[in-house]
Amino acid sequence: MSGVAIAGCLMGDARGDTLEHDGASFVVYRLDPKAERLELFLLRQDAQRSPTFAQLERDLNAQGKRLKLAMNAGIYEPGFRPAGLHVSEGKTLVELNTAGPPPKAAPSDPTPNFYLLPNGVFFIRQDGSAGVLATQFFANAGESPRLATQSGPLLLANGKIHPAFREGSANRLLRNGIGVDSKGRVVLVSSVRPPGQGRINFFSFSTLFRDRLDCRDALYLDGDISRLYVRGETDAEAPQSNFFAGVLAVVESAR
Repeated sequence: MSGVAIAGCLMGDARGDTLEHDGASFVVYRLDPKAERLELFLLRQDAQRSPTFAQLERDLNAQGKRLKLAMNAGIYEPGFRPAGLHVSEGKTLVELNTAGPPPKAAPSDPTPNFYLLPNGVFFIRQDGSAGVLATQFFANAGESPRLATQSGPLLLANGKIHPAFREGSANRLLRNGIGVDSKGRVVLVSSVRPPGQGRINFFSFSTLFRDRLDCRDALYLDGDISRLYVRGETDAEAPQSNFFAGVLAVVESAR
């Protein structure tokens, strides 16, 4: 993979890179899920708390831990409830969503991204191996994952781009997503900020995973609110960030 290394990273087996694709820039982090434990948190909001990276960092600091990496997980609904499956430490906090698209007020109204079928699930099994499956296949696969987040649309399924995506589409936005490469590594990707540098359409975002990051299966997570934080590389410390429901994270000791 070609790219410009962020400070503190080495090319070749780099885990945190910046990469340009179709006129947009991205932060990319690759991890071996059997060697580096990825976790999924469900943030909450109340009078004293905001569901941000910075708040998660404060919570972890109180336990003698800190964030090494954080990226928002799947799309959420009002009230900061994940729109689909959310499994953390083997516990299902939100069930798999197999519903079809909601009714449209007008035929010209766009389908919400989560319901642009097929959507899908990113998951990590109890043995540490990772996968991405279309929702309908995951529902019948008999998986009992340690971690799972559902979102949509599915970017790639066995190397094939989602049938609704169109090359050259003018719908260019910030995006983030997750895939699994041919070595079994988890590949986390998010548009860089400021926004003008990271906007891309769905088709090109899919080819980023397929052609540049060696992924045959990948899932879109969310849009303009998205962010990927890597300690000491993207930011010196956890940023305030936008509000999120699910957050994928790598946690380390603060000592």
